[in-house]
Amino acid sequence: MTLSGALVGIGILQAIIYLLFIRAIDLYEREPLRYVVPVFMWGFAVATTISLVFNTIASVTFDAVVSKEAASFLTAVFVAPVVEECAKGLALLIIFVVAYLASRRRRLIEFAGVMDGIVYGAAVGFGFALAEDILYGMQYGAETFLVRRIFGGFAHAAFTSLTGIGIGLIPFVHNRVLKAVPPLLGLLGAILLHATFNFLATVFGAVAYLFMILVVLAYLTVILVWLTIERRAIRGELREEVAEGLISPEEYAILPTFFRRTVHYLRLILTGHLGAWSRARRVHSAAVDLAFAKSLARRSPAPSRVERVQALRRKIVDLRTQAEPRVST
Repeated sequence: MTLSGALVGIGILQAIIYLLFIRAIDLYEREPLRYVVPVFMWGFAVATTISLVFNTIASVTFDAVVSKEAASFLTAVFVAPVVEECAKGLALLIIFVVAYLASRRRRLIEFAGVMDGIVYGAAVGFGFALAEDILYGMQYGAETFLVRRIFGGFAHAAFTSLTGIGIGLIPFVHNRVLKAVPPLLGLLGAILLHATFNFLATVFGAVAYLFMILVVLAYLTVILVWLTIERRAIRGELREEVAEGLISPEEYAILPTFFRRTVHYLRLILTGHLGAWSRARRVHSAAVDLAFAKSLARRSPAPSRVERVQALRRKIVDLRTQAEPRVST
């Protein structure tokens, strides 16, 4: 059974659904698509090409000195994880630098924290997995493509999310010398996780997918814990803003809870208050950004972070001013 265009289309649709799903899990500060999509495309095109070249070179080299089976094992377990995770991780490093440079102008860090790292890591992983599965499907047939899509769709996303988490923790490290430690540990963890999966897949076959189920469950736990931390940060950091009159008590009651905010937005939409819905979303988004910016500034009160907090406060004031009806004279 050959790989058809329809199956490839279904695979692409599946990857897009996965991407939108993992982005939607970031309940409080969703990453801009202008960053997420290029990361996905890097995984699909650039990281796949880099990996294909270096993995092929390694396989041919090993094949010259050991048996074909041994060469395949060595490449899968010892070479591919290093090459592929470095190729995918490079996209995360680039987008982190781009987001950091943009933050100097916008006073807002777009890539910070565990959840951001998971989103970007998963994005590049989904792109890479899609391209890899298409290549395997063209070589081994549609059945292989379907099995890899159904059971292994989250594998590369899970691997590279560790690198993303490490990069996302950079803003939380005070010492400049130590800022390189989290991303390096994250990359090492991604390589080890990838190598473990490839070892299990090579030696024990389907057992590797049972291993991935445990990995995904571990990620779900990490996500729930981090979202709890973010909710507490919003509640704690915005309490002062209520006292200062920047945030209303009604807004403070719904901002930390995704369900309450969603119900509030639906009520505005269903009652035809589309303008109020749009303004509320912008104000609430700025308020959440303010809470996270204050949390970072509290950990390390660098001048740029304090300035970022003040800029977000001014932004909220400006948004409310724009929303006020103008009185004609």
